[in-house]
Amino acid sequence: MKFGIIVICLAALLSAPSYADENSSIGFKTVALALEALKNKDGTKTSVQGGWTIIEDQEDSNMVLWSFTPDSHPAHPAAVKRTVLEKKQSVYIQMTALCQAKKAACDKLMQEFEELNQKIMKGS
Repeated sequence: MKFGIIVICLAALLSAPSYADENSSIGFKTVALALEALKNKDGTKTSVQGGWTIIEDQEDSNMVLWSFTPDSHPAHPAAVKRTVLEKKQSVYIQMTALCQAKKAACDKLMQEFEELNQKIMKGS
């Protein structure tokens, strides 16, 4: 029983968004710095979809998909970094984020991305 509670707590900590942390989990101090650096990085592909700036990158041999909120989004500015990993012949999405908006808007953004990730991993 105690082990299950520890696992749940660790999972919650690992999936929690970072709020303007200097040592943020996405590797940049601010969302603006992340966006600027990735746009200027060799080998990335940038597109705009529904107002969101989407940047495709590679880390090691893994595809990384960055999603930056549009100015009009309640969680703006925010960056969500999703790394597609293959473990034991299954697709897994490792997600980290830096959200510099109000906590409630950031929490909702993370919930929406968690749901999207689950759909992707289920293949629907």
